[in-house]
Amino acid sequence: MVTTLTTRIPRTWVIPTPQTAPADADAERATLRVLTVLLFCEIFLQRIAVPVGGSQVPVILPIVFAGAVLLAARRQLRTHLVRTRAYLVAMALCCASAFVAFTSGERNVSMNSVMLLVVTYAPFCLGLATGQARALLPRLLDRFVVMTTVLACLAIGQFLLQLAGWRYTDVLGDLVPPDFVMQNFNTTYPVQYGSPLYKSNAFICLEPSFTSQFLAVGLVVAVLRSTRWWRIPLYLLAILSTVSGTGVLLLGVAGVLLAVHKGLKFTLTAVAVVALVVVGLLLTPAGEIFASRATETSSSQSSGSLRFVQPYTRMYDEMSSHPSKAMLGHGPGWSDRDAAEYLAERLLPLNYALLPKLLLEYGLIAGVSFLVFLAAAFARGSPSFVLSGTLLFFYAVLSSSLLSPVVVYLPMLLLTWFCEDRHPLAVRKPPYRGPAIPSQRRGNNLAGALGAR
Repeated sequence: MVTTLTTRIPRTWVIPTPQTAPADADAERATLRVLTVLLFCEIFLQRIAVPVGGSQVPVILPIVFAGAVLLAARRQLRTHLVRTRAYLVAMALCCASAFVAFTSGERNVSMNSVMLLVVTYAPFCLGLATGQARALLPRLLDRFVVMTTVLACLAIGQFLLQLAGWRYTDVLGDLVPPDFVMQNFNTTYPVQYGSPLYKSNAFICLEPSFTSQFLAVGLVVAVLRSTRWWRIPLYLLAILSTVSGTGVLLLGVAGVLLAVHKGLKFTLTAVAVVALVVVGLLLTPAGEIFASRATETSSSQSSGSLRFVQPYTRMYDEMSSHPSKAMLGHGPGWSDRDAAEYLAERLLPLNYALLPKLLLEYGLIAGVSFLVFLAAAFARGSPSFVLSGTLLFFYAVLSSSLLSPVVVYLPMLLLTWFCEDRHPLAVRKPPYRGPAIPSQRRGNNLAGALGAR
């Protein structure tokens, strides 16, 4: 029996490996190598930057562009028609909004921000061919699981070294010149005020929260690929070593999505496992820390409130008090200036997530068009409902960044380039040559008869 739920949301939660042999194995191996290098740089080089003038550019940005150009030159990446049209509309409206803000006298409008927006999201217009995407996605996801397993080992090792007496120091920051290390991130952060223990960032991640989120995505992908069981407790221990709640939130959202797909048996098993983990955690000294973090959004000075509550309330207050700006926005860079002023006044870091930053800077018209572009990038032709929902929550809610290539390109490398282009013009049909002329058919038959003689 086919239920309504099954019809709307097919229960294809797992991402299997195709059984058929690839048509062009050499080309697919070359493409997989390039994608693997890009994914490796996305995870392990996220703190490395290229100094440009007085600012920094994350090294992953030019690396991804170089990889995209290489794959496009080999005809492995092609233009995704639906996403390209949505991208062009969204960028045109965002540029128009920025131009209006600039000409109307808005102070300190950052034209560099809108230029970076256009450049950063340009690779989303590309995608792999359907057959190649289905063949390569499972293999790339397996390599992502291996990479995040290494990341988990680094995170656990960093925390165990501190318990063994090693005094925390930023190893990567000490080895790499300061101009080539990303600045303005909370890379070094104690588990609580005055504690000699520091949250684990696996030495290489921008922040412990980034470590937690990457590990949570790795755990979800491992489940989708039916990985070996020992990786699950390894991921969980590594997430606990970061003492960051964002990875736990991501696992909660992914768990709901998996429960929708896998049914009641999986839900009951997952609830039992979570209950055991929570009980075991409460019996350790870390239990008190996580318990305090669970209720911290009630305090206006907590990191949870500064990330998940106050940006949205400030967005509502600002848009309701300035209706004329609600449609066109205050101009790119406004949320960064507001966060800087908030930090100077209250000594607290206000962290604008994607939605309030987008609507406050570009307004409702351009903001909604950009959200339509994101819907096309994350949902249209997606190979997995669970993977799409997990990466969308990671990108739009947790990471609080619209222009960070480290955040933007993880969903692109794991999902967007593998979404099918279902537009009818994307499938090229052989040209119609029409019926053969009778005289030509008779000539061909006569030539064949003479050849046979």
